Amino acid sequence: MSEDPKDGFDLIEYPTDFAFKAMCKAQPDSPAQDYIKGLIMPMVNDGALLSVSGNTSKTGKFESVTVKVRLQSRDELEAIYKLIANSERVVMTL
Repeated sequence: MSEDPKDGFDLIEYPTDFAFKAMCKAQPDSPAQDYIKGLIMPMVNDGALLSVSGNTSKTGKFESVTVKVRLQSRDELEAIYKLIANSERVVMTL
């Protein structure tokens, strides 16, 4: 008897507020917060982007970004993760 594999995302009840975290390469003329926000905004409903925050590494080479979004479905969660992870500027997602 084989069951579908489960992961922690199966336990989430939607709608839910979810924090996406990304480590990005720093670029002098383009803050990573604006960059990640620009990626996510077209994918979510008006008002779904709840907050954006970030920090720059001590060396200035990287920026961490946390974006809190009100998600309506697991499909939305997976689509946003895929978009962020496939970005050339993003080094890592959490």
